[in-house]
Amino acid sequence: MKALILCDGYGKKKSVEADRSNALIDLKPDFQVIDKLLLDLATIGINEAALQTGVSSDMLENALGHERKGIRLTYKKTERTFETITRLLADIDDDVLLLDGGIVTDINLKKMIMKFAKAGAPIMLYTTTYEDTQNHINHSENRFDCCEFSEVFGGILCIKNGFDLSDFVLGDELENVFPVLDDLGYLAYYDEYNFWDTFYTENGKARITREWHNKTAKPWGYEKVQIITELYLLKELYIREGFQSSYHFHKNKDETMLITRGTGFIQFEDRREYFEVGDTIHIRPYERHTIVASTDTILYEASTPFLEDTTRVKDYYPVR
Repeated sequence: MKALILCDGYGKKKSVEADRSNALIDLKPDFQVIDKLLLDLATIGINEAALQTGVSSDMLENALGHERKGIRLTYKKTERTFETITRLLADIDDDVLLLDGGIVTDINLKKMIMKFAKAGAPIMLYTTTYEDTQNHINHSENRFDCCEFSEVFGGILCIKNGFDLSDFVLGDELENVFPVLDDLGYLAYYDEYNFWDTFYTENGKARITREWHNKTAKPWGYEKVQIITELYLLKELYIREGFQSSYHFHKNKDETMLITRGTGFIQFEDRREYFEVGDTIHIRPYERHTIVASTDTILYEASTPFLEDTTRVKDYYPVR
């Protein structure tokens, strides 16, 4: 599978700044939206990505070069319209993971692609599962009859190699065709309830900024520092289903994990401790361990205040 990233907006999908792609917005110092996207792609083994660019083409190429995080990058300078997107898709000789460069999400791309491989439909859409719309979605024959499309489509889709979207061009917005494809039975859906928002609205921009002020992206998910004092440290860790942390230990940090979502286990040198919601697990200094998520997992790590006290023994992903 190869990736196509839509980096410059059009119509409702215009960039926040007229001459600068949303993909180049800083989530953290020296870590932009495109870095988050490429980290997620590299983690699941995708090593080629085409970037649709417009007014910010030169800026993107100068910033990223032709390889970043181990992914080969090519640049396609064109407007973001349904017609040009179909041409870009036709030039890719593989299944395609299409991502909107103005979207920030913690989606489990590995899980979505695995489900896509088993689906009979040629296209799979990522749908954000807001609690106030999900009940209507689950009980509607056609999702597009029940609520505004912007409340559902998460800006990420998988497309089978050779499926020709050019026969369905309806206006300039890619989203316009999805109700038609849904009626024809060409769509499958991937629902996931995790953080999602967009830089295309002021509310979305504000929410992303709040989310990322204390957040660090990891190949397996993220960590957030909630509190650090002279006496203790509290972190939130999210580990995606099917992923695990590095195998590591702490020289000074003594920590206890409280599981608030998900299931999995912590693998130590001499034992394995399974967990579910409500469990606590104590990890002492120098105990080597990795946290493995059987389902999407959130845990809170309460520890002594040694923020940078991690010695990695083994990493399971090519980038971080």
